[in-house]
Amino acid sequence: MIRKMLVALITASLLFGCGLSWKDEGPPPRRESRPPEIISFQAEQTVRPGDTWRVYLKLRDVDCDMAYVITQLWQSGFGSYPVSFTPISQHSCPELLGYIFLRTPADRGVLKNQYDVKIFVRDRQGNYSKSINLTLNFDLIASKKLPDEWQNSPVVSIGAINIDLANAQTNDTGR
Repeated sequence: MIRKMLVALITASLLFGCGLSWKDEGPPPRRESRPPEIISFQAEQTVRPGDTWRVYLKLRDVDCDMAYVITQLWQSGFGSYPVSFTPISQHSCPELLGYIFLRTPADRGVLKNQYDVKIFVRDRQGNYSKSINLTLNFDLIASKKLPDEWQNSPVVSIGAINIDLANAQTNDTGR
């Protein structure tokens, strides 16, 4: 008798205890995420060969989940380079004031080339910002001073643009 009552008690516990979790509630509601934004930017159009080219960016993401600054570079007469993904590791939320940079070869061969650059930001949800388009040229002039609006604020290095312009000069293929 005790054995039957114990079995009945265990069965009832399992049915009532697990029965409440059997209800299918479906997937959790999807949270609407918003894409990141490039609020403002600044970059020199012309740099000396061997100088580091910096692109200053003011980024905003109200969801605080910016993941990458994506850079696409196209060289006149040669074509496009592999896309560069620069991870955003700064935890400035919701805005980030920083720069990405490209190390340029000291080779004078770059003087005859023009580069078109497209930059945008991607967040962890897969949302993309609107892109910005820049032009990069080379000349034997000195670099200009950074505008005041970028000098008066704390600007952090976001990271490098992982594109090797020197490789294109030595291979003469643009890739």
